[in-house]
Amino acid sequence: MGIQFCRTRDAVIAAVFGTTILLSTAALAQYDKPRLDPAYPNYQPAYPDTAQVNGEQGDVVLNLKISASGRVRGVQVVQSSGFEDLDNAAVAGVLRWRYLPSDNSSELDGVKIAYRLPTAIVVPPKGSSASRQ
Repeated sequence: MGIQFCRTRDAVIAAVFGTTILLSTAALAQYDKPRLDPAYPNYQPAYPDTAQVNGEQGDVVLNLKISASGRVRGVQVVQSSGFEDLDNAAVAGVLRWRYLPSDNSSELDGVKIAYRLPTAIVVPPKGSSASRQ
């Protein structure tokens, strides 16, 4: 008993308990994507102190090349935040990430790192003129 797979150009044939199931490669694409290894602390890349002080915010979109061992071996910035220090921090952060090992190298496109400053919500004290309106 068990599962056996046979990959063709357009589909994967899975023999499960003697029953043959035809699965499209599009349906399996979600399972072929690299997944972060939960055994490692894959933290959000650091928000540089100087960027926070200067009020810099933005999104960095990256394409990653991941080795079969699960290490990030290449990073390409495909959309800059507009701030070099945020872009550099995003690249340095994802280079420390670890993915689950696989049979071959893979690519992961469109990884988005968002840098946002916290916004304070000011609530006027009870009884103030602003709360009576």
